[in-house]
Formats: sequence, structure tokens, C-alpha cells
Amino acid sequence: VICGITEDTSQYHIIRATLEAVCFQTRDILEAMVKDSGTRLTDLLVDGGMTVNDLLMQLQADLTGINV
Repeated sequence: VICGITEDTSQYHIIRATLEAVCFQTRDILEAMVKDSGTRLTDLLVDGGMTVNDLLMQLQADLTGINV
């Protein structure tokens, strides 16, 4: 569900919100892993098609505080 859409909402806004959602979900998973393992993460190694998106990788690094 996407809330707050107006006539000024563009395709860019929807795409950006989707990328941010992916990053927040990944951060939640990483935080649970750190809590369960007691190990601090210093780097996040990524692969797959989404890794070519520089914005996504930067958002992930910013949200987690981890080198991506």
C-alpha cells in the first residue's frame, strides 16, 4: 500500500519509494542477524541485478551505516 499519492506524484516517486522500502527491509533483517549472532557487520557484500543501481546501493549504505 502506498499512501499520500497526489496528482503531483510521478513515476520517479513510486520507484524511489520502492527502492527505499527494499533498503529498510534489508536493514531490519541485518539488525536481527546482528542481534541474534552478537557479531558486528562492517561490510555488506551484494550481488544480483539490483546491484547495478547506484542509488539503491548508496541508500543501503546510508541506512545501515555499513560499507556496501
